[in-house]
Amino acid sequence: MIWILGGTTEVNKLLDLLGDDDHIITVATESGAESTHSKHVHVGRLTKAQMLDFAKENRVDKIVDLTHPYATIVTDQARDVARELEIPYYRYIRPEIHMENGYTVGSVDECCKLLKKLNQGPILFTTGSKNIKDFEPIRGENQFIYRILPTLESLQLAFDAGVSYKDLVAMLGPFSLDLNIALFKQYGVRYCVMKESGKEGGQEEKIFACKQANVCPIVIKRQVEEDGYKDLNALISDLLKN
Repeated sequence: MIWILGGTTEVNKLLDLLGDDDHIITVATESGAESTHSKHVHVGRLTKAQMLDFAKENRVDKIVDLTHPYATIVTDQARDVARELEIPYYRYIRPEIHMENGYTVGSVDECCKLLKKLNQGPILFTTGSKNIKDFEPIRGENQFIYRILPTLESLQLAFDAGVSYKDLVAMLGPFSLDLNIALFKQYGVRYCVMKESGKEGGQEEKIFACKQANVCPIVIKRQVEEDGYKDLNALISDLLKN
């Protein structure tokens, strides 16, 4: 049994070649399950102990990690599970996107420090709902707009942080170049804060949109990963070969 950790766009590309049998997918949220073209999906976050039990109960003999680049805890746990059970582990690492202008920061804290120094105008955050609580305290009189998933969990996190309705854009991607530009123009955005989510995560469209709309991008770098595939086709080839 192949265990695919997913909820990302890469999962369906793998499924197209893998077929409908001999796999099971785990995703953290219902939105991840909705975007996955499979009948064999388990929804819910798992602890390390639960992941071990899950692998044993489902007789997993290979683990394919296609989780988001910022799901570092899940990736570390998946590596440990594969090591403990002595089964192959395949990790896909999204290639970096080249950016000519803008800022790169190493963490959310560094991003907050940078934002305090900038001559701020309206800022669009495309970093999800979990970090809203970190950005809101430094907002001051500036307008911070948050683009988040249209889920109850995401909306509740925004409301708990004190965000008003007019500063929320609840939409499910992927987002085209034109849609990104339209949102920039609608809100008069001067800066766009994004994660280094790679082409599959829509980062490329956001970078291009920033360039065309004269918006300054601010990219929060992801954790460096050395052990993995940067070519999804190579991962799939090795997986099917073995």
